[in-house]
Amino acid sequence: MLILKFMNHLLVHETRCYKPFCLHSGKNINITCETILSLILSPKVVPGRMRPLLSRYEALFDLAPVGYIILNANYIILDVNPFCARLLGPDPKLIIGQVFRRFVSDESWPVFSAGLIANTPLSENKEFELTLKTVDGTLLSAQANVLSLVNPDEYIISILDMTYRRQTDDRMQGLTQKLRDLSAHIEAGMEQEKKRIAREIHDGLGSALSALKMELSLLRRRLEPGNSDPEIEKQIRSMSALVEGTVDLVRKLATELRPEVLDELGLIATLRWYTRDFGERAGFTSGFTVYPKDFKLDPALSTAIFRIFQEIMNNVAKHSAAGRVTVFLRKQQHQFLMRVRDDGIGIHEEELNHKRSFGIIGMQERVKLLKGQMKITGIKGKGTTVLLEIPIQTNS
Repeated sequence: MLILKFMNHLLVHETRCYKPFCLHSGKNINITCETILSLILSPKVVPGRMRPLLSRYEALFDLAPVGYIILNANYIILDVNPFCARLLGPDPKLIIGQVFRRFVSDESWPVFSAGLIANTPLSENKEFELTLKTVDGTLLSAQANVLSLVNPDEYIISILDMTYRRQTDDRMQGLTQKLRDLSAHIEAGMEQEKKRIAREIHDGLGSALSALKMELSLLRRRLEPGNSDPEIEKQIRSMSALVEGTVDLVRKLATELRPEVLDELGLIATLRWYTRDFGERAGFTSGFTVYPKDFKLDPALSTAIFRIFQEIMNNVAKHSAAGRVTVFLRKQQHQFLMRVRDDGIGIHEEELNHKRSFGIIGMQERVKLLKGQMKITGIKGKGTTVLLEIPIQTNS
């Protein structure tokens, strides 16, 4: 194609005939490649300094790291460059003269043949994704670009072998899926471990601290009124206050690890309680709406949604400076929807795409594991909205 494109320019320049031929229009005389080549190679028409230019473009054709095929209107292969010959078969003689259909898979041929339109302008490029067959039957993934030549019934096709790239993409997708499966497995293991530790903290350490608190209370009662040492009473009161603070801390740690209400009452009750409790601690008011009024989801799905919700609320407390947060939940037949909206400063696009926004990255990965979608939008000075959509089983 490059040779033909420059031929018109070279003929005009060298012969001083400013309208010698029309390579694009079907209304004028169509000149075959052989005719033009004979004119170029004739010393009577073109000086010898054009031959190096022709050789240069022939070298581009022959040495190109892309396959080139020239077809006629009947899809007969008229010529191929060396790269294409190596791609489709060991010998050009096994390719030239064959119908191109022989080298295209049954699935790709209808798309390819239907896309070729006669008299296509030289500037119009048609691109196809094809599966090609070599002489020995090996299948290749390829990208084909088609252009018409001087003669509107001839086409030049560039072939880019995409097999290695496709194989690489498939391997990368496979590795990505394996990493996500591993992440899901690790996440499930971590949730079980959090559940176990939370139970041990609550049942073991929590119970021990409660017993210690009772013992201190009994010790205070046993001291004789009026005869007890004030310093001892002061120390006992101080110890009781310390134990009470530690009990509260233990409960908070156990709840952060794994809220008991999540296992006992389910996701909706947990999110309602967490929204109110977190808002009181972070200093914002909250609204909570759910439709239908109550529903249950799979325990693993409930845990994943709760962890995403936790991260959303943490981001609100750390970054939004919000005064109010509203939560809306809805379950449809095959979908769970959650929308969390605040009236804070609004998240910026740069923050969403920042490579160190690990909280957002973590939420996105959790959502991908659930085969769902998450969209975060922010309006400066008006707040941020997080919309979560997750597919669910009918029986969930």
